[in-house]
Parts: sequence; structure tokens; C-alpha cells
Amino acid sequence: MTKIVFLVVLLMPNGEFMSRTTIVDTCPSVKLIGDMYTERMKRGEIMDWNASCLPMNFEMKDAT
Repeated sequence: MTKIVFLVVLLMPNGEFMSRTTIVDTCPSVKLIGDMYTERMKRGEIMDWNASCLPMNFEMKDAT
């Protein structure tokens, strides 16, 4: 089974990293995501960010 995983990592103003991983049907728009996180950087909510969207394969194993 293949799922599309969207991962975002945020660098917070206090130096900590926060991450969020979501299973999505399709990868979100690079422009839309970029615009949203750039605005958050301008407001000082985050210091930096990075995101990836990639397919991941999972094997379904029989429970024994």
C-alpha cells in the first residue's frame, strides 16, 4: 500500500523544532505552503521551516 506523506518541520523562535506529519491524498501546492510559512516568518511566529511530500510504501502483514 502506498500513502503520500506530507512532513513540515518548523524552527521556533525559542530554538526548538516542531514537526507535523500528515497522510494526504495529493501533495499540497508548493506556492500555497511557501506563502503561508513565509507570512508566519514575517510575523515572527517561526524562524524557519522546511517541508517534504513523498510517497511511502507500507506492507500489510497478516496478523498471526
